[in-house]
Amino acid sequence: MGALLVAGIIALVLYNLGKPMRSIRSEWSVISGDSGQWSLENGKIKAHSTTGDSIFASSGEYGDVTFSAVAGTPNREASLAIRMQDAANGYLIVFVPSNSPRDPAGFIRLVKRTSGDETTIAAYQKQKLKLLGTRQSAKIKVVARDSLIEIFVNGVKVIQTNDWAFATGFIGFRIYGQADAPCDATFSKVTFH
Repeated sequence: MGALLVAGIIALVLYNLGKPMRSIRSEWSVISGDSGQWSLENGKIKAHSTTGDSIFASSGEYGDVTFSAVAGTPNREASLAIRMQDAANGYLIVFVPSNSPRDPAGFIRLVKRTSGDETTIAAYQKQKLKLLGTRQSAKIKVVARDSLIEIFVNGVKVIQTNDWAFATGFIGFRIYGQADAPCDATFSKVTFH
C-alpha cells in the first residue's frame, strides 16, 4: 500500500452493527488499479483515477450482507462492490449522481461483472434520482440476501432483483476514470453487517 493510504487508513474504522470492528489498514486492499489511487482525508476514503478501473476491497468474504456508504463524485462515479470473487467477477453498484458531466439525470445500476465483462442486471435512471437529492453525493445501501439484491438511495428502494451468479465474495468500492474523463470519488459513513 502507498504511504499515504497506510497513514490515512489507520484512522478509519468500519462499523459492524454499530460496533467498532477493525481498521481497514490491514483488512482491505486494492485488487484492481494501484494503491496510490486511494487515500484517507478527514475521515473519508478518497479515490482518483485517469487509468481505468480501481477496486478497493475487503479481505473477508460476505454472502448475506448489508453494506452502505455516503458516496460522492463531482465528475464520474462513486460505486460499491459486493460478492467480488476477484477484480473480474462480482457485482457493482454503479452510482452516477444527478448533474454529473457523464449523465445529467444520474443513474444507479446493478452490474454483474463476469470475466471482466459487465452486464447491467437492473437500473434506475429517472428524473426522480434528482428528487432523491443526489446532486453530488448520496447514501447508497445494498442489501443482499440469498439471490435477492436490493439497492437504496437516500433511504428509498430503487432496485430489487434476483441473481444467483455470486453467492459470496468481497465487498468494497470501485471507481473508473480515463485521461479525458477522470473520476474523483469519496466514501464516508461506511457500515456493513
